Amino acid sequence: MLPDPIDTAAVPQLNGIFAPTVDEIDTRPLEVVQGALPRDLVGCYLRNGPNCRFTPLGSYTYPLDGDGMVHGLWFDGDSARYANHFVRTPALEVEERAGRALWPGVMTGQFPGADEVGQELAGTDRDAPSIHVIRHAGRILALAEGARAFELAGDLGTIGPYTFDGILPSGLCAHPKIDPVTGEMVLFRYGLESPPWLSWSVVGADGRVTRCETPIDLDGPYMIHDCAITASYLVLYVCPLRFDVKAANRGGSLLAWQPELGTRIVAVERASGAARWFDAAPCWIWHFANAYERSTERGSTEIVVDYPCWSHAGMGLVSEPVTGGVVRARLDMASGRASFQDLSDEMSEFPRLDDRRVGQCHRYFHMAAKDPDSPTKVAGEWNRLVRYDMETGRIQERRGGTTRFGEAVFAPRRCSRDESDGYIVTYAYDGETLSTSFVILDAADIAAEPVATLRMPQRVPFGLHGSWLPAD
Repeated sequence: MLPDPIDTAAVPQLNGIFAPTVDEIDTRPLEVVQGALPRDLVGCYLRNGPNCRFTPLGSYTYPLDGDGMVHGLWFDGDSARYANHFVRTPALEVEERAGRALWPGVMTGQFPGADEVGQELAGTDRDAPSIHVIRHAGRILALAEGARAFELAGDLGTIGPYTFDGILPSGLCAHPKIDPVTGEMVLFRYGLESPPWLSWSVVGADGRVTRCETPIDLDGPYMIHDCAITASYLVLYVCPLRFDVKAANRGGSLLAWQPELGTRIVAVERASGAARWFDAAPCWIWHFANAYERSTERGSTEIVVDYPCWSHAGMGLVSEPVTGGVVRARLDMASGRASFQDLSDEMSEFPRLDDRRVGQCHRYFHMAAKDPDSPTKVAGEWNRLVRYDMETGRIQERRGGTTRFGEAVFAPRRCSRDESDGYIVTYAYDGETLSTSFVILDAADIAAEPVATLRMPQRVPFGLHGSWLPAD
C-alpha cells in the first residue's frame, strides 16, 4: 500500500519561491522593466529544477525529489521569449493518467506495484531528470542524480530517455564536465545496490562514447553529486554519505552520514585510468567551482580545486546545524598529500565560472550566498551574489535583502574571449510578493545596476542548475 500524501505546508521547499507551477506557456516578447537587452547576448538560457506535478507521497527531500521542469529564455539581440515544459518521463505520464502521485519520495523506501503503475514500471525508481540541463554534441539533456538522462527538443519538448546508443544504460551524474579544449564530456556514476560502486566514462565531442563505464575501486555505495576535471584528470570527492538500501527497505533512512569514515579524494588520470587517492577530514561537497593543474617549485604536478564545503550533508540526516565555507584544495600528485586553504567562512553554493575555463586555470567564479544583514532562514534560499577574484583575493558582492537569487551563470558576450567579458544571468525572486524577474548583470561589476531586468510572465519556481547555450 502506498503511503499517504505529505503535508506540503510543513515543507519550506514546497512553498514560497519554491512552490511548484503546473502551467506550461510560451510567451514573447518579454517586458524589459529596467535597462535594455544587450545586443551582444545571443543564445538561450535553460534552467532545470524539481517541480512536483502532484502532492508527494510519504516524504519529500529537497533537492532529490520532484519532477523535472525546464525553463527557457531565448535572446536574439533585440527581444527575449520564455517557455517552460515538464520533462515527460514514463512515471510522470502514468501519474498524470491517474491524477495523483504514485511513486513515494526517495527517502520513503517504497515503490508502486503493478496494479498501480503497470508491470513494466512496478518496483522501479521513478526517473527524476530535475537537477541540471546541458547541451553536448548538439543534444539538450535533462539530467538526474545518477540515472538516465532525457533528451529535449529545441522547444523543450521531451524526445525521450537517452542512453548514448545503449552504451550507458544506467545513466550518468547530474554534473558531467565538458572539456572546452577537446569537447569531451567526462562523467561518473555511482551504484546503490551492487558494484561497481563508482565508475566513470567519457563521451567524445561527436556524442559517441569513447570510454565505456570504467570502475573506480570503492568499498561501498556513496552519494557523490559533482566532479571536477583538469586537462588530464577527473577529480572526485568521496564524502562520508553512504547509501543503505537495506535500511531503507526496513523503513529506515536511505542515506547515512558517517563522519568517522572521513573524506577520500581520487584523481583519475583521463588517459590511463590510473587513480591517486588522498585523505581529508569529513566534509560534504555539493558542487565544485573548477579544478586545474599547475607545476610546483619542486617540479611536480599539483591539482588546484575550488569549492564550497559543508560540515555535513543536511537533508535532515544530522541534528546539528550545518556550517561551511569556501575552500581551495591542493593535491600534490607526487607525494599524495592534500592541503586546504579557507577562502571564506560563509555558507554559499552554486559555484559557476565561464564554462570556457572548465579544467583550465581560472581567475573568477561566482556563487550564491546569504546577506549577513538579513540572512535567509529557509535552507536553499540565497539573497546575495559573490564574485571571487582568485588573482587579487577580492570578493565583490551584490546584496539582495528581501530578494532571493538563483544560480549565477556566466554568459559571454558574443565573440568575447575574456572570462570577465560577459554577463551574469540569474532568476531573482521577491521574497515578499514571490514574483520572479530575470536579471542580467555585468560580469565585471555585479554590484552595479543591472544591464537589464525582465519581468517573467509567470512565477518561475526556484530551481537548481542551468546552462547558457550560445547561438553559435
